[in-house]
Amino acid sequence: MRQPPVHSPLPWAALRAGGAALMPGRDPRPALAELLKREFVAERVRLLASGTQALQTALSEAARAVGGEVIVALPAFTCFDVATAAVGAGVRVALYDVDPRTLSPDLDSLTAALTAGARIVVVTPLYGVPVPWRAVVECAAAVGAMVIEDAAQGFGASWRGRPLGSLGTASVLSFGRGKGWTGGRGGALLTRGGAAGNGANGNGVGLWREAGVLALAAAQWAFARPAAYGIPASLPWLGLGETRYRDPVTPQSLPRASAGLLVRGFAAALREAGERRRRARRLLEALALCAGVHPIDPPAETTPGYLRLPLRVPGGLNGLVDPKVAMRLGAARSYPSSLGDLAPIRARLVGQARRWPGAQDLVRELITLPTHSLLSAQDLEALARAVGA
Repeated sequence: MRQPPVHSPLPWAALRAGGAALMPGRDPRPALAELLKREFVAERVRLLASGTQALQTALSEAARAVGGEVIVALPAFTCFDVATAAVGAGVRVALYDVDPRTLSPDLDSLTAALTAGARIVVVTPLYGVPVPWRAVVECAAAVGAMVIEDAAQGFGASWRGRPLGSLGTASVLSFGRGKGWTGGRGGALLTRGGAAGNGANGNGVGLWREAGVLALAAAQWAFARPAAYGIPASLPWLGLGETRYRDPVTPQSLPRASAGLLVRGFAAALREAGERRRRARRLLEALALCAGVHPIDPPAETTPGYLRLPLRVPGGLNGLVDPKVAMRLGAARSYPSSLGDLAPIRARLVGQARRWPGAQDLVRELITLPTHSLLSAQDLEALARAVGA
């Protein structure tokens, strides 16, 4: 593979700001919190070391507010880190199915999860494709359930003109290297209304952790380009592009270096989001007449962010015209199993549902294509031909 799956820009100004944050008396985390409040219409912001930790914190706090034995409704098809957060929060789980045509919650299946006792719902817009937010909220409101918006993949996407990450009573953001806007690592829990969420953002972070963030960011900057990406991609122990379940950890504060990278990298991330949308449109136009290639249908009144371009193809990657070329240019399969196939989730499942046909269809068929600005016009043409054009 020579193309990274996602490009999160890190301009020199951001790298310098990350380094400057290590100096005595410098702490850009308050400035980042204010930026998040303004851009995502949040009342309270908690900055954490990852998006997974932010979701784990949101679930833990929501579970305490609900009381008793808490059941959380999770999508059966989503990032495995959502499972990690639920396990870390110690909650029981009811899975709901996902519509393979839209990647949105199957509302009948969600209703069944709520009937099974779920009073917290996690919604995860995949690859920056929004969900019909009002329909989901109304479904949950019928039984008094709370909806947590996990917008980890939503940077640059919007619903009715509102950015993903600004919709829920509690919303989660992720700043990992593959999320479009990066601090090397990190996440945020944004809350509004009566939801909890205040917490110290300035807890001490060791110098080695801070230096590690800068080293990770420098490596990301150096190896993200197509001319160099093949080097780390060829090292299997790095696990680039792999989907793995990881055990939960105790949430920690966001490093100062990450905050510096995020504050100074925000404008570049916004420009990159626009480039992703433009390239996604070009790929969709090129693939419009390809038999067997099924684009995902975003809901009305939404603007997808297209962190990657999701497509359904019978046979998955093996159903492409030229899988080797497509993968070399960044095509990849999506999640290799449903959450229900993960042992830590099976041990926590409640309710009678044990089959999620939409999720299983997506496991078999969903692939994703890169959309970032490092793809040239020739790359886009070659990628479309390799897929099926």
